[in-house]
Amino acid sequence: MAANWQRGLMRLMRITNYPTEVVRVEDFTPWYRRIVFRGPELTASVEAFPALWLRLWVPNPAKGQDGLAQRGYTVVAMNSVDETFSLDFVLHDVAGPAGDWAKAVSVGERVEVALTPAKIDIPHDTKSLVLAGDSTALPAINSWLESVPSEVRTMVFLEEDHTDRDKLPRVERENGSWEWVTREGDRGAALARAMSVAATHQPGLYAWAAGEKTLVKHVRLVFREQLGLDRAHHFTQFYWIEGKATG
Repeated sequence: MAANWQRGLMRLMRITNYPTEVVRVEDFTPWYRRIVFRGPELTASVEAFPALWLRLWVPNPAKGQDGLAQRGYTVVAMNSVDETFSLDFVLHDVAGPAGDWAKAVSVGERVEVALTPAKIDIPHDTKSLVLAGDSTALPAINSWLESVPSEVRTMVFLEEDHTDRDKLPRVERENGSWEWVTREGDRGAALARAMSVAATHQPGLYAWAAGEKTLVKHVRLVFREQLGLDRAHHFTQFYWIEGKATG
């Protein structure tokens, strides 16, 4: 496939693209898919950490026969022994190059990925960790739950309307809780209400959230105004915009 301007810019920034091959496809629900890749060069080049993400290059027919698009995805289940890693996809109804590719993918397909690691650290005195978002944030949330010390209390708030949401992959901790939140009105409005009640007065609190843009906006206000967290004690990032082909 011909390189586009984004790939050229990344080469100028000395960001390496790694070849990978699809080795397995696993569906948790009809709308949540995990794709397992084999990538020896990549798995030998990086050590996994919470919310590690990469850029996935996929075909983009809208840009012509050799067109490409890149999208960011959180890495899950990296295994340096068998040289594999996985990416989870929420298969939105709105068309988009990465989502369309994931819906039609076959074992044996080859794509390239690029790493742009930026590690997020929680303060050393963190005693409670709030993790919030929608299903697109689930891979990152699970990676946090697998990595934080056992003495840190974790509280997950996930907004998801599907009736089969209990089939999604989730990491359980003895010192942790999960709360499914059903959307009411704007994305994130019900999630913000649930968090503002449950997370108040938690000592040593750090909060992280990601997902749809409006959802993140609601959650960010709770972090700042109701929980009183400064910039060193919370992080938010939107992954997608409802109704827009960002997948």
